[in-house]
Amino acid sequence: MELITSLDLRKSEYLSKDRFISYHHQLRLIFSLGSQVNNILEIGIFNSFLTDILKRNGYQVSTADVDPKLDPDIVLDLTTDFSLPKNKFDAIVLFQVLEHLPYEQSEQALKNLAEVTKKFLVISLPYNTQFFALQLRFSYIQRSRYLLMKMPRFWSSKPMSDQHYWEIGLKGYPKKRILNSITKAGLTLKQEFIDPVHPYHLFFVLEKNSSNT
Repeated sequence: MELITSLDLRKSEYLSKDRFISYHHQLRLIFSLGSQVNNILEIGIFNSFLTDILKRNGYQVSTADVDPKLDPDIVLDLTTDFSLPKNKFDAIVLFQVLEHLPYEQSEQALKNLAEVTKKFLVISLPYNTQFFALQLRFSYIQRSRYLLMKMPRFWSSKPMSDQHYWEIGLKGYPKKRILNSITKAGLTLKQEFIDPVHPYHLFFVLEKNSSNT
């Protein structure tokens, strides 16, 4: 797996408009959990954008990453039998992270994170589809209206990124398989969201089952 600090992001599309759309939804979904969440662990970082905004809004935030060059609070390799303080973090958040691991390892990591989080996991995963999206905006209506038609690329096994082992929608990885892994990890799907403007990122808000406490 290539570490993000090895990339020249000034010459890449990493900091794209679509990525900032995802930042918006990361924050929105965390905020939607209200007073149930105060102490957060963010796994998989590049910059402090998300962490800084959360801290400015009164959250306690710790960071974790496999790359020590990013100066995380915790150096964490999800492919190992890692340990984290149990029930310390109200929510553990990781966005576009698990697909960088072979599926069996990402499934085990999800299970381990479900055991240590106090209440929630908030994640996003790549959703590889053929899609058509139409956005309509009217001066007299505050919110945009959307039309989205999508079809998973179930005939293909090639992820959009060379850094990904798998993506939802590709051959062998239907969304149903991911939902089954979520259930097996001891989590309940609380919310699922996809932005019609950027349907490549599929968001899940997952709640820890009471039997998993």
